[in-house]
Amino acid sequence: MRRFVGVLFLLALLIAGASAAGAQTLPGEPAAPGDVGPGTPTYAVGRQTISVLSEPGRTLTADVWYPADPASVAGTAKSVYAIPGASYTSSVAYDAPPVAGGGPFPLIVYSHGAGGQRFVSTYLTEALAARGYVVVAADHTGNTALDQFTNTTLPPAEIVRLRPVDIRAEIDTVKAAAADPANPFAGKVDTTRVGLVGHSAGGTGVLMTAAGAGASSAPTNVRAVVGLGAYVDPVSDAELKRVTEPVMLISGTLDDVTPIKTETERAWKTMPGGPFYRVDLRGAGHQSYSDVCYYAQLVAARPTLPKVLADAITARTSDACTPRFLPIATAHTLIDRYTIGFFDRYVKGDTAAAARLRSTDPKAVTVRVKR
Repeated sequence: MRRFVGVLFLLALLIAGASAAGAQTLPGEPAAPGDVGPGTPTYAVGRQTISVLSEPGRTLTADVWYPADPASVAGTAKSVYAIPGASYTSSVAYDAPPVAGGGPFPLIVYSHGAGGQRFVSTYLTEALAARGYVVVAADHTGNTALDQFTNTTLPPAEIVRLRPVDIRAEIDTVKAAAADPANPFAGKVDTTRVGLVGHSAGGTGVLMTAAGAGASSAPTNVRAVVGLGAYVDPVSDAELKRVTEPVMLISGTLDDVTPIKTETERAWKTMPGGPFYRVDLRGAGHQSYSDVCYYAQLVAARPTLPKVLADAITARTSDACTPRFLPIATAHTLIDRYTIGFFDRYVKGDTAAAARLRSTDPKAVTVRVKR
């Protein structure tokens, strides 16, 4: 899928004359999510944008991806991820078709990393929706790409405090929508079965949410938690020990932003394991969990892009896209496989999905489990 990481997209907002030449899909983009194992139905994918009230005075923009019946999307336009200067059309998601029949579908909350945005990992959020989940992801205002370039980034302590606040608000917003007979999601989302997934600082947020940070108690509806290159450092030992849900940390051996030695190993030694899956991807870097490598194709497809934008894109690719890293299509296939398999096992309760959590290629993946 052709996707462009948010920290790069929003540079276009700062560049005079970088107007969109119309949304495009770049060559070679997969037309459907990668294979994540047999026995799981594949839906068409819908996408809508909503607002989330996190706390008084703080309203977030969020995207919701969800299952749609394939027959219902005939004649429906594909969804456009619209950023001035770099809009693109999804090859998978459709613009607001009806939610699929059946369900209700479990809820997944995705939390982006520092300097990211809500659709920074659409290879994963779209794939989750295609496999029968409703997925919500918000822009964490004060810690997005736009905030970095407009000097509106919040202090680190406030960023950490707000992550679980935002995530709980996303769950509450979707829960209210599912209970509202006038809402398109009425009766379609099962918020008693929730999975959390976060990249980098988003990993901080999902772990803190599961631990009940900033709340009177830990949530009872969170069934499983996944961290992608998770930034564990801000999470205290006491909080880590309170995370008793099944956890999976997917980490890269070439990630020098959230290294395995200082981040994953600490969690591995501290967390109790209920169970705790540790998946180490050989050759993955910190941006292997994002769409940054696909965004680089924009440079080749649009040679008239301003040099400052093209240079910024190229600089970000050094964390995932050069030949020393695991090929990005392989990395995304593995991340999809393990993340979706984990949620199928522990959010949906599909015991057969456990077979998909074993190492498929010892040369690329090491899987360890603590129970």
